[in-house]
Amino acid sequence: MFSWLGTDDRRRKDPEVFQTVSEGLKKLYKSKLLPLEEHYRFHEFHSPALEDADFDNKPMVLLVGQYSTGKTTFI
Repeated sequence: MFSWLGTDDRRRKDPEVFQTVSEGLKKLYKSKLLPLEEHYRFHEFHSPALEDADFDNKPMVLLVGQYSTGKTTFI
């Protein structure tokens, strides 16, 4: 029924171990997503390719809303 749920030894790979999450995300992006983005010319009409600094920087979060809706409480 769901072939991807089975325990198929042919598709089983040894898991890669990364020291940090950002290191794993960088490798995944460069090996899987970047070739796809380049093939479909994603960078020509939307945004440039991600660089290592995009993965290493701390994330920013913006909270927007009317007064007295719990923004400060959320923080």
